[in-house]
Amino acid sequence: MSMSLDAIRETERTAEQRADQLIVKLEISEVGEIDIEAIAMMLDALVIDGGLAGAEARLTRSPKLSFIRVNAAIGEPGRRRFAIAHELGHLLLQQNSQLALCSAKDLITFYTNSPDELEASVFGAALLMPTKMFEPLCRDAKPSLKHVSELAEHFQVTLTAASTRYIRFCPHRCCLVVSKEGKIRYHRKTDDFGYFISPRECLNPATHAADFFKGEPLPKGMRKVNASAWLKGKRIDSSQTILEESIAMPSYDSVMTLLWIDKDIDHYVTGEDEYDAEEEASDSRWSWNRTRRQD
Repeated sequence: MSMSLDAIRETERTAEQRADQLIVKLEISEVGEIDIEAIAMMLDALVIDGGLAGAEARLTRSPKLSFIRVNAAIGEPGRRRFAIAHELGHLLLQQNSQLALCSAKDLITFYTNSPDELEASVFGAALLMPTKMFEPLCRDAKPSLKHVSELAEHFQVTLTAASTRYIRFCPHRCCLVVSKEGKIRYHRKTDDFGYFISPRECLNPATHAADFFKGEPLPKGMRKVNASAWLKGKRIDSSQTILEESIAMPSYDSVMTLLWIDKDIDHYVTGEDEYDAEEEASDSRWSWNRTRRQD
């Protein structure tokens, strides 16, 4: 099932609100107090490691005590914490479901094609990275995946979870892009990013992200790239550059990219709006449903 942009935003808003309400209810005021297993017990859910194959986590609901079983093969603490927080999203937000069995892809917003899994992941991210604690830290440094990695370490979450959350609050003109098999699969932009990125399109060879799929090493840190290698639209000044930082995600045969428009690159065309009609209809701050729908 695909979701409209309005439905995705409403899902995000509601899930974040419920997570923030829970943080207030539990009187959590510091990152160190976000003990996800203790929170689960407060919600009458017992976390059990092991006894699960072929999935990342499973929620079994019962009237008195629910059970969250986590795959014992998960070695990364941030990934395990997110799996538990994700299942708590199912527990609190989807009370008509008695059982939730979630794969690794179900827990990642840009791979899942399920509204319920999306909702649970947004809740889990907001629970582990509460708005009042996370948002101020997004203003502390220039955009970079190094900074996002530091946020991930501080909140004990995965880089994937922290990156998606970072774009939610980033005060700069940035866009998170995930590419797979040489094609753009997902992108999420800050509200003021202002440019179109084509989902499902092959990466421009001039992008650094394309190097990974050519078997070449990715450069470290933010690097200049021609704006037109990534961006579409009539306002692009082809002589301008933006900043790109890309890192490999080999286990998913994917590349995560952070784009930053660090200066004015706009070339205004008299009588033209920001996007033409076709671009406006096909682009969105979340490209999740449009990208997945074509698989």
